[in-house]
Amino acid sequence: MLTQIDRILYPKSIAVVGASSKPGTLSWELINNLVKFGYQGRIYPINPKADVIHCFKVYKSLKEIKEPVDLAIIMVGKNFALQAIDDCHTKKIDAVVLITAGFKETGEEGASLEKQLLEKIKKYKIRLVGPNCMGLINMMPGVSMNATFVKSDPIRGGIGFISQSGALGAAVLALLAKRDIGFSQFISIGNKADITENTVMEYWKNNDDVKVITLYLESFANPKKFLEIAREITPKKPIIAIKAAKTASGQKAASSHTGALASADSVASTILEQAGVIRVDSVEDMFDLAKAFDKANLPKGNRLGILTNAGGPAILTADEADKYGLVLPALEPKTINALKKFAPEEASFNNPVDLLPPATPEMYKEATEIMLKDKNIDSLIIILGPPLMLDTLEIAKAISAGTKTSDKTSLLVLMSQDENIPQLTKVDPAHPPVYSSSESAARCIGLMYKYKLHREKSAGKIVDFEVNKNKVKKILKNQTKKGEFYLNFDEVCEILEAYGLPIIKSRLARNAQESVDMAEEIGFPVVIKAAGKKLVHKSDVGGVVLNIEDIDDLIQAESRVIGNLKEKGLDGELEGFIIQPFVKGGIETIFGITKDPGAGHLIMFGLGGVLVEVFKDVKFKSLHITDIEAAELVKSIKSYKILEGVRGAKSVDIKFIEENILRLSQLVKDFPEFDEIDLNPFILKPERKSCIILDARIKVIL
Repeated sequence: MLTQIDRILYPKSIAVVGASSKPGTLSWELINNLVKFGYQGRIYPINPKADVIHCFKVYKSLKEIKEPVDLAIIMVGKNFALQAIDDCHTKKIDAVVLITAGFKETGEEGASLEKQLLEKIKKYKIRLVGPNCMGLINMMPGVSMNATFVKSDPIRGGIGFISQSGALGAAVLALLAKRDIGFSQFISIGNKADITENTVMEYWKNNDDVKVITLYLESFANPKKFLEIAREITPKKPIIAIKAAKTASGQKAASSHTGALASADSVASTILEQAGVIRVDSVEDMFDLAKAFDKANLPKGNRLGILTNAGGPAILTADEADKYGLVLPALEPKTINALKKFAPEEASFNNPVDLLPPATPEMYKEATEIMLKDKNIDSLIIILGPPLMLDTLEIAKAISAGTKTSDKTSLLVLMSQDENIPQLTKVDPAHPPVYSSSESAARCIGLMYKYKLHREKSAGKIVDFEVNKNKVKKILKNQTKKGEFYLNFDEVCEILEAYGLPIIKSRLARNAQESVDMAEEIGFPVVIKAAGKKLVHKSDVGGVVLNIEDIDDLIQAESRVIGNLKEKGLDGELEGFIIQPFVKGGIETIFGITKDPGAGHLIMFGLGGVLVEVFKDVKFKSLHITDIEAAELVKSIKSYKILEGVRGAKSVDIKFIEENILRLSQLVKDFPEFDEIDLNPFILKPERKSCIILDARIKVIL
């Protein structure tokens, strides 16, 4: 029995509500595409004023159709859309594509109309694609459905494409044949009032018709759900995404460093990366990679061979390969000897192998077969610069034949020969993926190899440490405030200590005498920090003094801080001074927690100190993370090599960093009311007993 999503993507009958008899209109073009593409099901045009459209009998309304209808495609004006939904319900159609625009994308009035639309489909239990979309395609035999209004000739392949933008979807459809891109299914989700990218991805998860999932998104419908679904899919099949609107400011105003650094785009990158989704920046990059996954085998390793008839492109390929972690190994001696038997004497037999411009189809075919047999090579890029006197298409056919003797990864580059790509598809549909740029081919193999490593990595485990959970419960229970506020420093210290996070021993002095007594008890040199619930960024307001060596220095330092606060009108917020021992040396890092409105809690790690928001060398993970993800988070920052030790310096305790990330994750898992946490600076040294948190703050929402 067909599900509602089955009826949307695999319908056996389609009613086009608002069909026009006038060529050139959107609804006429949609029916024309269904006919031209050979749709296998029944088509029912609905138009109260026409009799025949495209030789189909026209029905005045849905209720005139006696047979059951799987899918209704609605193309009436926005003011008639709700009535059309009512008619679908009366006809017992529960799968609808609403092409019509004029909803929330147009402003308040449209948003109100979309709200009414959503209420209706929920009431009627209808699943809806759109509104404001351009339709869908299913290329599979037995369906052959092009239910879009775009003039295009899509070719069959294994790529599924979800687009939030109709215009971008139309542009992609126009490129398909030229760029050697084969679709399985395409769906334009528009305003995604009901069916979202998550709905379609979940449907495609176990759908063998779709080998590769591609996405163009401007926003996540539900970031946490996206992460959950994508995590389940990527071990089985790749997902490639363009996430647009990188500079969108959708992030709440945040007072912590962690919150301030969690921009909309960094949150999106975190979700995509953690799910194993490959993020790209352009449509060209997305489909270059998608066709590689669709038509080529995954590389078994990172060793790349290059076969060419021109030296320059081979050098560019090698440079690009290096960026993506690929290596060019030496060829086996027997490979070189075999090549020398037929290649020109002037040819280069190192890797890259250069057969020179006169290389014939036979030479290319034989060289391809020989190099793919080499045990030192996992993947092969074959570059064909335009020969002056030879038939390029014949050479491409010969290369394609040569690749079919091996299960290794093979990509073909036809430089400045875009016109030959569709021709090769016609004469040899099973050819390897074709590119016009050798750098693109190298990049694709590098990303395919990275994806292979993702598939093979361990899932890891959630680690729980022995902690004093009751102590934290008591602190929160004793709070008299409600809403959003910062805990005082003493409470922060107690919470961190309860979860084994190494906060520095500190004292809170309420007056000058207490400051002196505490400093002498701790032992000079000391540090003082202005204390106050609203004094969050202490350094920014002149509220921190380091390396105080005696009592006179201490008194003068406190006077300077009070003066700094008075200049900024903050002296009334001063509740006392935190006195701490002065810690020398080490690497300043930051550990943090922030809560994104859509993605939930995120954990951050990176280079810390007062310049954290200048250098922004930080990375995030969505909580709650495994031990494997904690290790990945540490290694992901640009400054990781500094942590490992440079110029003779010893490495810090990397395992200790991972442990503290996991402890912080456990704290938020146990107490989700913690909205923001900053541990900055967290000083790291080679010995874990010397690693220490010098400052911390926690914001709660109770």
